[in-house]
Amino acid sequence: MRVLVTGGAGRLGISVCRKLLDSGFEVRVFDLDTSRNRECISELRGKAEVCWGDVTRPGSVRQALDGVDGVVHMAAVLPPRSEVKPDLAREVNVAGTRTIVDIIREKGERIPFVFTSSVAVFGPRPDASEPLSPDKDEPRPFDVYGKTKLEAEELIKDSGIDYLILRLTAVMYFAFELSDLKRMYTISLDNRVEFCHPDDLSVAIVNAVRGFDLVKGRTLIISGGPEQRMYYRDMLGSILGVMGLPVPPPTKFTREPSYLDWYDTSKSQQLLRFQRKTFRDYLADYTGGLARRYTAAFLPFMRYFVSPVLGRAVVRFM
Repeated sequence: MRVLVTGGAGRLGISVCRKLLDSGFEVRVFDLDTSRNRECISELRGKAEVCWGDVTRPGSVRQALDGVDGVVHMAAVLPPRSEVKPDLAREVNVAGTRTIVDIIREKGERIPFVFTSSVAVFGPRPDASEPLSPDKDEPRPFDVYGKTKLEAEELIKDSGIDYLILRLTAVMYFAFELSDLKRMYTISLDNRVEFCHPDDLSVAIVNAVRGFDLVKGRTLIISGGPEQRMYYRDMLGSILGVMGLPVPPPTKFTREPSYLDWYDTSKSQQLLRFQRKTFRDYLADYTGGLARRYTAAFLPFMRYFVSPVLGRAVVRFM
């Protein structure tokens, strides 16, 4: 089975492609031809087929769809870029999705179509007393990203194709790149968050492709489950604590509630069996990643020399 992965050169896209390959699928990566994307897919060369193109251009979409047996549609403009460039977000997230759906329908083939939506469609729910559920809580998106994802969901449901919608929780990447640092402050320290390991998100998507007939036509939430619920202050404190750094001053964080929350994933877990790793596993992975990136001496140096003296000053300039 050949699976097309749009947005396959992204952080999560690469992980999904890798797990599809490990599961015996043939993979075709479809993404923009940029130097960054070419570097990101270097590990997939010789293993996956690469098709450069743009989801908003019907010609390249037709080429990408030729001969595939399933589609995982992940290409999207994400926050914070979606809020800075709302027209681009609508062009990619909505019009691009419509282009793919229209061509699948035009071809007349009943192939699995897995769409990675977002919990952003729920919008902020600071007064919620129960975990959010797609069966009980109507979408109320607040930002451009959530609104465009919901529009895409609705056009998919109305299209007549075979689909599955997965509302993914936000993937927590802290590589201390500029985009990660900007995003760090966009969530209130008192906001509810439910962690989900990036590997588990990928497993959910791959299992959805594998068992598509059991889940098609559904809208499911993909998140970490009851044991991974916490507050953002605790999550961030644990991640920064890997380097011995304190949480930055509260004044640097937004006070506005985020769309992130706690979720009812009982149905999605029953169907897709993806919740395998914990926040503790992520911290171990993060520790190892920093050691590989900066040498093994980096973390001890930060914890025992830099942080005790300069820790509070460091986070003030982050």
